[in-house]
Amino acid sequence: MGKSKYKNVKSFYYLRNTLLLLIPRILYRLRLKSELRKLNNHKKEYIQSRVNYYNKIDQNFNISTSAITNKELRKRQIRNLFKHYTQSSKDEVIVRKHTTYFFDLYKFFSFFKSDKKLDFIFGDVTQRPKTPSIVKSRPVTNSDNSVIMKLNKIRHFYFINDDRNFLDKKDAAVWRGNGTNSELRQYFLKNYHHVSLFNIGQRSPIVDEPWFKGFMSIYDQLTYKFIFCLEGVDTATSIKWVMSSNSVCVMPKPKYETWFMEGRLKSGIHYIEVKDDFSDAEEKIKYYSKHTDEALQIINNAHDYIEQFKDSKQERLISLLVLNKYFSLSGQNDG
Repeated sequence: MGKSKYKNVKSFYYLRNTLLLLIPRILYRLRLKSELRKLNNHKKEYIQSRVNYYNKIDQNFNISTSAITNKELRKRQIRNLFKHYTQSSKDEVIVRKHTTYFFDLYKFFSFFKSDKKLDFIFGDVTQRPKTPSIVKSRPVTNSDNSVIMKLNKIRHFYFINDDRNFLDKKDAAVWRGNGTNSELRQYFLKNYHHVSLFNIGQRSPIVDEPWFKGFMSIYDQLTYKFIFCLEGVDTATSIKWVMSSNSVCVMPKPKYETWFMEGRLKSGIHYIEVKDDFSDAEEKIKYYSKHTDEALQIINNAHDYIEQFKDSKQERLISLLVLNKYFSLSGQNDG
């Protein structure tokens, strides 16, 4: 097995989703009822629990005046792409393309009638929206208006197959990442880069500091028994591939969550929880290095947690039900 198996292939994602844009939307809308009826083929209670977790709204609401239809969403995306690639002044505010967000929302939005509208916020969302809105991420607490969909999944939502055994890995912890996009990461790097048990470092941007260590591939990170997962602007992007590996995820209790439902992860069951100031991290890693049976149980529990996201048909159904609940409570469904 080579290093390439740990790479998330974006070219295929973009090609596939671009081709899907050519399919008439009416073909999607004709399939909606049959897709929703597939709920009878799944565990209804489990499916509904996830739908209500992502969409916590429990009363009727009004969409904002900024809400848009699927057709308007497509026009907006084309307009943003044009602005992004034709900007001539460095003083202009950079228009974010958010192409993957668009693809991931547009696909499921297309199943619903063309007159339906929704509010959404693309990018890293860390605050509660004023109006119920579709988002990729939200705070674990005080997030009732944040309706999660699996957005930007090509970057944030992929798993790996780790062929290394936990017991054969290094008795140490590793982390690489952007060191400037969160106070948590900066604090961790500045205060713990010298700990011999930790191979932690900033890979970008380049700085003249002892904690700058450059890039380390996932393949090489997987030679360590323990991998830190540190939140950046919102969630830790690495948490999904780390929990699908044969290494143990080490992190403070998550403050933000995505479709992965980080708020449902349990300390000592799915990951090793450390304090927000990492003062107990070295002690915890030494403990689990000696108590390998407990570490292996955490890995097994993490793998079990991952399994629920691997059924693509079930994931599609949940996504459609999340949107259907949104449209129903906003008074946009018939009947």
